[in-house]
Amino acid sequence: MKAGMESEHATLRNLKKRLVNGDIGRRGFLAGAMGLSASVLLSACAGGTASNAGSPGKTSNVIPLYTVENDPATLAFYNLTIENFKKDFPDMDVKVTVYADANQLQYLTTAFQNKVDVGIFSPAVSSFPDFARAGHLSNLDDLIQEIGADDFMDGTRIIVDGHDVAMPLQSNSSLVYYRKDLLEGAGLTVPKTFDEYYNAIETLHGKDGIAGMAMAVGPTPQLPLQFFAPYIYQSGHDYFDREGNVTFNNPDVLGAVEKFVSVMKFAPKSMHNAAFGDIVSAYTAGQAAFATFPGRMGAVIAERDPELAAKTGVMRIPAGDFMTGDLHFGSSQQYAIYSKTANPEMAREFLKRLTTGPDALAFAKTVPGHLLPPLKSVMAEFKKELATPKEEFFKKHGDWVQTFMDCAPNSMTASVSMGAVVDGKYEKRITNLAPFGSQIWAAPAVDGVMFQEILLENRNTKEAWQDAGKKMQDIVDSFRKSNPSWKPEII
Repeated sequence: MKAGMESEHATLRNLKKRLVNGDIGRRGFLAGAMGLSASVLLSACAGGTASNAGSPGKTSNVIPLYTVENDPATLAFYNLTIENFKKDFPDMDVKVTVYADANQLQYLTTAFQNKVDVGIFSPAVSSFPDFARAGHLSNLDDLIQEIGADDFMDGTRIIVDGHDVAMPLQSNSSLVYYRKDLLEGAGLTVPKTFDEYYNAIETLHGKDGIAGMAMAVGPTPQLPLQFFAPYIYQSGHDYFDREGNVTFNNPDVLGAVEKFVSVMKFAPKSMHNAAFGDIVSAYTAGQAAFATFPGRMGAVIAERDPELAAKTGVMRIPAGDFMTGDLHFGSSQQYAIYSKTANPEMAREFLKRLTTGPDALAFAKTVPGHLLPPLKSVMAEFKKELATPKEEFFKKHGDWVQTFMDCAPNSMTASVSMGAVVDGKYEKRITNLAPFGSQIWAAPAVDGVMFQEILLENRNTKEAWQDAGKKMQDIVDSFRKSNPSWKPEII
């Protein structure tokens, strides 16, 4: 084990040397580094301490980078970008710290209280308003303008109190993976309407022990928000309108709830109280005919089971009658810079490296189809790479990536794009943060409790939906009482 680790460290050192000398480029570096273990990749770019990272307000030659991403692909990318950055700024260094996604709010809050310099970090989107108003986030107006506001995809910027406080690193969409061989064997075509979708799931459910659907609800706040999104959007509504008024109580939304529940009943009962990883495990084990997930699962399938990947397709979700198959869940993850970081100018420079130009393009290719570029300029280059593929994944599964790319512009989340769909009208994806989102989608989330009551406790669907709507209304009323001057900031 120790000899193997030492060998991997030697391989990584050699890759870095060749990168700096110009013997290999970004593609060559990532091709070699992504095969190394996460522990080796992390140790090569980690190790920042309170002393070498500097104290807030004091200049330092170390930029802290705090992240929840610990997969080899992302860590390989960090090593690549850090090495290129150090080539241009030899007196600077970047140290990566990985912390758990599940408790990131508590982790970051504690760090702020203890005046830990978190440098560049990526908080949950719902935390941006509170963090900004507490004075923890740097103003990034100048960075956004330097890049060009028109270069950003719709709905990827975050403005709080009139200022940009975030820099997007990726955009994605959550679609459906399906077994082409099972559909063909049953004489079915790829579903285009909800009725066709439901019929295909029902027809394939139970054959050879395979579940019709791998999709989940559970205590994780993002689960119901993600998987129910296409159903509520394609009913012509959202949880709230642009002014924060509850629209979840519209009768059409009850129809969306009923459709979602009808599909969930073809998932294993364990999926009624599950997590994201359970969906991936079920589909990659050949236990489901359909599975709802973003692009990351495709990378897992291709790596673990090439035979299953060859039998897999990616399709839009036909979840309702409004803009059928066009509106989905999608998230746009953002970086922020700590307002008291020790070297704000260099932190800003490194953040720009991470999220623009060739390095951003390299990042998008580490998990193709999942880490889609949020900048139009980078997306244009990404499309060129897909059209003339060199990566093996693009050659074999470019159709998956293309489908995710086609859907991403109209894929959003209710906590960030509040009121994008209202009364059967949709113009474009917007940024409009739900100021009470952290309460609606707490742990457990209001909608998550509703679905679990219906699926696990057999509660009447209409009663559970009405109760959820009332809980949302109470949360909104309490917020308005405490924040009478609040107004939406829509981009």
